[in-house]
Amino acid sequence: MHKTISVIICTKDRLDDFKETIVSLSKQTRLPDEMVVVDSSENENIHSYLKSVEIPFVWSYFHTVPGLTHQRNVGIEKSSGDLLFFFDDDVDLEHEYIGLIEKTFKDDLLSIIGAVGGRIINPQQVKRMTLMFWLKRKFFNTLRHVFMQSDFGNGQFRYSGMPSHPHLSKTSGYIECLSGCCMAFRREVFRGVQFDENLSGYGCMEDADISKQVLNAGYKIYYSASATLIHKVSPQDRLKIGQLAEMTVINYAYLFRKNWPQNLLRRISFFWTLLGLFLINGHSLSGRCGVINGIMGAFLRQKDQH
Repeated sequence: MHKTISVIICTKDRLDDFKETIVSLSKQTRLPDEMVVVDSSENENIHSYLKSVEIPFVWSYFHTVPGLTHQRNVGIEKSSGDLLFFFDDDVDLEHEYIGLIEKTFKDDLLSIIGAVGGRIINPQQVKRMTLMFWLKRKFFNTLRHVFMQSDFGNGQFRYSGMPSHPHLSKTSGYIECLSGCCMAFRREVFRGVQFDENLSGYGCMEDADISKQVLNAGYKIYYSASATLIHKVSPQDRLKIGQLAEMTVINYAYLFRKNWPQNLLRRISFFWTLLGLFLINGHSLSGRCGVINGIMGAFLRQKDQH
């Protein structure tokens, strides 16, 4: 049976990046059946752009208050496809990306796969790297690994509750952790699952949370190494170091309490990772203050919940 595909793009104040993403979508060998744009920009530039260009598939536009998890939930509600693809507004898809992910769902005859992620082929890519930059990056990557925070791994959750991602791997297989810039789901998953709008800020770590929810609902998650894309990580509308550190700590603490058993070993792992967040952000005063503010915010949030 033919499955219809909806692409959902949540965006905010990134017109130039958004334009390039639309070009990338328009060149897919398997075009989506519809695109839903959920915009929280402070102006109408993105809507005006959509109305001014020829797009080879049906699209709809909705403006909402800022908040990634809220925008994603609006996209689910407003879309109609059997398969829902979420892309960030700063990605460049390989031409067969949608078709390859669709095939993964088609080949799953028992419908045990609830979500599929692709391979980001340029993790931490830089055009020019000095020796000092390489040493600095190596040092901080080692710290992240020691404190169970490294993005790169086997795609499983760490004991601390932090996710890892398999983008260095060229082998497809089952994983536990999706990457927010490229997630695809069966619509039926969202009968009992939704993005958590209680996450602070724009919703950092929403991909880890939705992954855990999908697994808890009894589905599997698959990593398709052949479906590749570039995540350009736009510098536009990014939080400052202190703001990002504070949001990360608050959301990490909230999701640890929400999603994981509170046994002694897990709590030790959690505090070990929290220490790592402080050390990794310790190279700047704003980063250190952000972690401290995040710890205080997480404590106050937990106290309010009780």
